[in-house]
Amino acid sequence: MALFDIWPKYGFSGNPYSQKTLPASADGAQLLAGRDALLEDAMERIAGDLASPTFEGPVGAGKTSLLNVATYKLLEASTEARSRELWLPATGTIQIRLDGDEFEAEVYRIVLQTLIAHADKFEYVGLKAPNLSALEHWLTKPEYKSWQAGGGVAIVNANAGAGHEPNTSEGFAKGGLPAAIRQVLTDAYDGGLGGVVCILDNLELAGKVGDATKMLDVLRDRVLGVPNIRWVLCGSRGIVSRARTQRLSGEFMPPTRIPVLTEDAAVEAVRRRITRYGGEGAVPPLTPESFRTLYRVLNQNLRDTMTWAQNFSLWLRGQFPGGDFPDDAGRAEYLMIWLAEEAEKATGTVRAQPAAWTFFERICREGNGRAASSEFEGKYGFEDQQQGSGYVTVFANANLMVREVDPEDGRATINMVTAEGWLVFFHRNGYALDDAAAGTGE
Repeated sequence: MALFDIWPKYGFSGNPYSQKTLPASADGAQLLAGRDALLEDAMERIAGDLASPTFEGPVGAGKTSLLNVATYKLLEASTEARSRELWLPATGTIQIRLDGDEFEAEVYRIVLQTLIAHADKFEYVGLKAPNLSALEHWLTKPEYKSWQAGGGVAIVNANAGAGHEPNTSEGFAKGGLPAAIRQVLTDAYDGGLGGVVCILDNLELAGKVGDATKMLDVLRDRVLGVPNIRWVLCGSRGIVSRARTQRLSGEFMPPTRIPVLTEDAAVEAVRRRITRYGGEGAVPPLTPESFRTLYRVLNQNLRDTMTWAQNFSLWLRGQFPGGDFPDDAGRAEYLMIWLAEEAEKATGTVRAQPAAWTFFERICREGNGRAASSEFEGKYGFEDQQQGSGYVTVFANANLMVREVDPEDGRATINMVTAEGWLVFFHRNGYALDDAAAGTGE
């Protein structure tokens, strides 16, 4: 642990409230909670003889963690079966881009790294060990001379002499590498099943539906049909559903909805983390039940709740620098004190008219923290969109709301309540937990 890490002060070997995505590993599988049915369904969709699966759900619901664990479980199950089937989680994150050459080169680099990491498993399950020595040499050495494919073997010469190019050269990455990897996959999986599972995450970052569709067209035209590379799409805010044009609908399955974790599942997720990282006598700043409180206040957004749990942990450490922390009930009381202070602080940054506050609270209660600008006139009764947008600006300037381009209409916006906004709503609601949030986390 780092010298200034707070977690050893609490008796933990790691952060029990980490907001980071769970890895495709045994550790990730151990920490995933409340997703058993979805996990099995995801595994069947990824490894079945089906069109490429897609998944969609609210921001902060843990979609990527679920899919990472699913790919790890596929690796584990196929390795144990030893029946000429091998599924490999891609070792890197893949972000789609409109530059087809750049995207294709990135994909094949990651696939190569994945094959190198798991090369020993092929023969174990009854498949042919891939010949990767030359490609690995290209990946790790500062220069190469040439590449050629023949007889099922990819060759990269890295001998000294004239005609060398740096291994970052786009010439090979964009030209020779794809052909080399395809050949390696064909030879290694000859007659067998499985492949490298590549998760294309955060499709909503494309912004507009049209841009997302163009990116998916790049994927379809460049790498979608490569044998033994299995693609999984993941996104939020409905972008996956809307980006599936008629041309793409035959390639990608309709999205599977990943809901937010229930409160009980979120509590269990934190309990597992506390058990995993806590030693004897460890003192969790937030007990699982205190985490439930914070999760409810922040509208069941797991990522936000984990981050705010860390903020509280830092604050509590400052209150008890000697480490003489209060008992569970005492720490729960301190959580409420801290929430009240933070809520009052956030509320104090806003100078809004009563009508603006009424609008804000209606978005929280009726819109679950989300309102499209197209709804301002009909649903919220404004004379025009500009009037509603003015109120949103007041809250956006105080970081209680954020606005993003509506993927359906680039001239419109989607306006969402932030974690600070939900905290202020909690404050204005008289700190009543029963009506703190509507509970879909979108």
